[in-house]
Order: sequence, then structure tokens, then C-alpha cells
Amino acid sequence: MIKYTWEFLVTLAIGTFLLGIHGEAKLKDTIVINGTDWVDTEGRRISAHEGELARFDDYFYWYGSSYKNNPQGKFRMTAGPVWNGVQVYRSKDLKNWEYRGVCLPRPESGFGKVGATGRSHVLYNQKTKQYVMWYRWFIAMPASFLMVATADNPEGPFTPLGPREVGTSTGFGSDMNVFKDEDDKAYLIYCDHNQPDAEGGNWRYAIRIDSLSDDYLSSKREGVIVFDRGREAPAIAKYKGKYIAVASGVHGWSATETSCSTADSPLGNWKNQGYISENKTWNSQVSDLIYLKESNQVMALCDQWWIPDRADIDKSRYLFLPLRINSGKVSMEYLEKWNPLIHPKKSSD
Repeated sequence: MIKYTWEFLVTLAIGTFLLGIHGEAKLKDTIVINGTDWVDTEGRRISAHEGELARFDDYFYWYGSSYKNNPQGKFRMTAGPVWNGVQVYRSKDLKNWEYRGVCLPRPESGFGKVGATGRSHVLYNQKTKQYVMWYRWFIAMPASFLMVATADNPEGPFTPLGPREVGTSTGFGSDMNVFKDEDDKAYLIYCDHNQPDAEGGNWRYAIRIDSLSDDYLSSKREGVIVFDRGREAPAIAKYKGKYIAVASGVHGWSATETSCSTADSPLGNWKNQGYISENKTWNSQVSDLIYLKESNQVMALCDQWWIPDRADIDKSRYLFLPLRINSGKVSMEYLEKWNPLIHPKKSSD
């Protein structure tokens, strides 16, 4: 009896130890490690640049551009033959990403056959039961169109519906993002290259916001100014009733600090808060913001262009970084290791 009890206790102790190791390994497997190469569940480098994080049902979806076979990042008229379509990945924990394929292939004819497509962002329309993608199609300045495509599934295939006019003097728009509010109204935030007619001179690079039609397929063209000039790559999120918009400076593939504006409504009066990052956004550019209900915080998806390989832009790394909102003031924070779905130890109001 004593021998049996001793063997049982030893077995129980070993089993408990192994379960602890397995549990610790599982916990570590949900930790995002910034400053490293990220791979999908098959061990392949994630290729979804200038992208978006969206949430549909039980999954997070990551949409973005692949620069495979395009190491120098061509994006003008000649980029059509090397554009790889919009890529999509999915995950339940923001760490383990499963590649789901190309959700918007390069068209064989018509809009998108030449030039480059990017900045793809997807909304779900509850009324029409369709997934709506807005994205940029760029040929050469000022010919930068904002396009729409639809699908019955978040993984596509998306069917292009052509370009849309937005609230600029020309109808053209460039870098863009989308936002769906709690009342199901949706908005488009985008870059306006154009100078006001009276000014002339260099490109303006203002950031504007429009509301979208009920089906999300067209812009109402309000053109409300969020940043007056010198900004691109906008993103928007909502936190505790406050709307937060961010954008980078205009320096091509080079990193800049991130500017922030806040407002009480999407088409309201936007108040510039200045820079909210450090070290040129830790050598990156924000491409999207997402609110995470599990941890009650806003997270930024960023591209670290040309890091670690200046010869191949597709190897560029990504960052997931938290935004902190304290007493109405927004700031970004760099964390080397963290789990975005766990509430931060640092309190925020």
C-alpha cells in the first residue's frame, strides 16, 4: 500500500510538472515579440504590408500587400506585372497567423491591371450581408484612385467594382483607411494630395474624412479636414467615446514620427495633439488601429520598412504597439514582448 501510494504521488507530481511546462509554453506562444521576423503557422514569413487588422466572428483577419518578386517596392505604372494581389491571414490570438491565400487577385484586364494596389481595408455590412473592401490603386501622381470590391466571405474572393470619387477637389484620394462605428455607420479617412486651387505649388497631403453610403460602396464626399497638410498613411479608432486619428509624415519608405488628432465625432472638429511616438515611431509607419475589447485598449499595426534587409522590402518587419490614453492625452508605447489581449498593467482612463 505504501509503495503504491509513493508511486502514485511521484506519477502525479511528474504529470503536474509536465502540464505546467505545457501551459507555460502555450502562454508564451501567444506573446508578440516585436523586433523579430514574424512567420505564419507554416513557418513562412508573413507578407501583408501596409495592411489592416479586422475582426469578423471568432477571427482576426490581417489584410495586406505582398512585395515578393518586387524587392525594391515598385508601385507606379510598371508595378502591375509584379503586384501579387491582396493577401489575407487569420488568427484567434494575434500571434499565430494562418495564411488563407489571395483574397483580391490582380485583374487580367481593366482597373488594376497596371499600376499598384495597396492599403486594403475591409468592413462587413450587416444590411447587405457583404464584405466591402476599400483600397488604393496608384498609377502616377495625381492619378491615385480609391477602389471598392465586395465578397460574401472575409477571405474573398473579392470582386472589384471600380473607382470611387471622394471629398477632394479632383475626386482622387491616396493612402486610406476605413472605420465602422457602433451604430453601423462607416467612414473613409484618406490622403488628399491636392493643393487648394488658389495656392498652387507643391502637393498638400492633407488628411480628410468622409462618411460612407449605407451600403459602404460610395463616399458622401464631405472632405472634413483631420490634418491640414504634410501627412499620409492615416488610421482611425474609437476609445471611450473619443475618436482617434493618426498619420505619418511624408517621407516615402522612411520612418517618421506619428501625429495624432482627436474628435468627439468622425465629422466633427478635429484637435491636433502633435506627435505621440518616439524614435520615428520606433523606425516604423502605422498602417492601422484596432480596438481590442479583451484588453480594453487600442493597438497599432506598423510596418518597419527595409528592416532588416535594405535590398528586399518584402522582408520588412511589423510591430504591434499599444496606444495609451490618459486624461484625454494619447501616446504610443514600445513593448518588446507583450500579449495584446491581456489588459495592460499600466492603468488608463
